[in-house]
Parts: sequence; structure tokens; C-alpha cells
Amino acid sequence: MMEINATNISYALNAGVTDSVSVTLHGSDSNGTYFDGTVKVLSEDLEENKTFGGATQDELIVLAKSKLKGFIK
Repeated sequence: MMEINATNISYALNAGVTDSVSVTLHGSDSNGTYFDGTVKVLSEDLEENKTFGGATQDELIVLAKSKLKGFIK
């Protein structure tokens, strides 16, 4: 099992308001398999009535990991 961790969080601003957040994720295992990728979290990914200003980094990381799982089929 590969543990995926966040290595960077970048906020994209438009006129001082956060448009999206990019979360860079990295993971590796003992077999030399690794993953590096960036997931963009959009405002529609947030819980209802939540803004980027009210979202913690941990919440953004959880959202990014959740979106990553949706990409893997």
C-alpha cells in the first residue's frame, strides 16, 4: 500500500479572491513504485456554503486525495 502525502499547496488568485487550489501529492513504496501529481481543487469541490478562505489545508488535502481516487479506475 502506498501512502500519498501532500508536498505543496498553491492558491490561484483572481483580484485577491481564491479561484482554485492546486495540491501536489507524492507517494512511494518499498518496491520503487512512486506517484507524483497535482490535483486542482475547485470551489464546487468544497462543502456547501464553504469557501477557500474557510477551508483548512487538511481539508484541501483530503479533497485532493478524494479527487485523485476518482481518476483511478
